[in-house]
This record gives sequence, C-alpha cells and structure tokens, in this order.
Amino acid sequence: MLKIYFTSDSRYKIDKKFVKKYLASCWQARNLPSGALSIAFVGSRKARVLAKQYLNDDVEHPILTFPYLSHVRAFPQEKEALQGEIVICYPQVSLYAADKNQEINKVISHFIDHSLTIMASQRQKG
Repeated sequence: MLKIYFTSDSRYKIDKKFVKKYLASCWQARNLPSGALSIAFVGSRKARVLAKQYLNDDVEHPILTFPYLSHVRAFPQEKEALQGEIVICYPQVSLYAADKNQEINKVISHFIDHSLTIMASQRQKG
C-alpha cells in the first residue's frame, strides 16, 4: 500500500485526485514497495533553490526525483517508510504543456512516469 503526501500551492490548478490515483497505479504497476511517497508542486524559485542545492546548477528543472533506498526516513506521525520524494515545478510543466500543445494532466503523468522509472532503476541498483 502506498500513502501519498501531496503538497501544492493553491494558485496551481492541479487535479489532486487524478495525480494521487495515477501515481498510486503507476507505483503498483512497477511493483514498488509499500510505504509513503511525497509529491510537491512548487514554483520556479523553489525549483531553482533545490536544483542548486542538490544538482549544483541554476536551472528550473520540471521535475526532481529523490528516491530513498533505506527505510531510515519516515514521517513522524506515521510508521510508513518514506520511499521517496517527487518535486514538480508547476510553471515549467505548464510551459512544457503549452509548447507541446498537451493537457496539463497528460504532461504531469509523463513526468510522474519518468520519476518512477528513476526510482525503480535506483532500487534495482541499490
């Protein structure tokens, strides 16, 4: 079972129900372990700060993926092991959707797939 922690600024028009359902189904399809996963939609400034801190660059990446291979991290109120974090830069995803003439949910789905592929491959390595 996957518990999803969802964070987003209210100004971003995100179908939370769709994202959580899609994420859970992709997680299950990849046969990833039970636990908790955090997904956050952030702005350009926060995306740059994270990229600078974790990737040593000054670019707004549309998505950042942080898989956790050990079960050391957990949310204090839960006993669920935190499996990873996905951070999506909403302005970048929105621009990408406009550029490709696609619906935002389709683009978000694409980036979630990309992120979970990274998590699954990291688990196989580690």
